[in-house]
Amino acid sequence: MNKIYYFLLFLLIGLIILLSNSIFFGENNYFKRNELVKENDSQLQKNDALKKKNEILEFEIQNAQDSNDHIENFAREKLNLTYPEEEFITFKEDEIEEDERK
Repeated sequence: MNKIYYFLLFLLIGLIILLSNSIFFGENNYFKRNELVKENDSQLQKNDALKKKNEILEFEIQNAQDSNDHIENFAREKLNLTYPEEEFITFKEDEIEEDERK
């Protein structure tokens, strides 16, 4: 009975070692899982940013479809289009560095 007991004990220990080997060092181990979780989190953040941009674009498209003033404003500001007898002037803001502010 002692030999059977030791044999079963070594068999179970060997099985545990084989299973733990695949968990920690196998193809689908914990380290790979953690990397996938981090990658998933960063992808979710990118998706949220894209959703916000899409909402802004949808608002602009809806606004452009509903309003002629919006179309004229877009043409003047973004495309620099003006009427033939009119001048379009833009002002550029100078970037002030941290050292110049002090």
